[in-house]
Amino acid sequence: MKHSTHMTALLRHVTNARDFCRWLEDNGDMLIAAADLLGGADWAERARVIVTVARTGGPVTARVHTLEALSRLLHGGHADSLDGSEAFLFSSLHPDDPRATNAMRCAEALDRGLRAMEALRLAGLTTRGVTA
Repeated sequence: MKHSTHMTALLRHVTNARDFCRWLEDNGDMLIAAADLLGGADWAERARVIVTVARTGGPVTARVHTLEALSRLLHGGHADSLDGSEAFLFSSLHPDDPRATNAMRCAEALDRGLRAMEALRLAGLTTRGVTA
């Protein structure tokens, strides 16, 4: 019974990670736009690299550090420095702006994907990404 429970959980994490990669393939342009909106061109390029990897079937888990950084950006974690452009971009976005809603959806998707990838790493199925 215990083995079956672990296998069911593992399959759920695999499914969630696969769903996240599909989300990146299908909604990558929204992620790129959100990164550009809240971080500028450099952040948009980071997102574009992730989306390209997903769309070409590459190892998205190898980009986990970039995914984590993008998640922090979309959650406002890079807006704490008043001299950074991210703070200005984040604070200038009105919460009712549809682009803010899209950025929030992207942040939620990144969080789900990162949780799935971490669970797979802990299960020994992936390794921690090393690229930025």
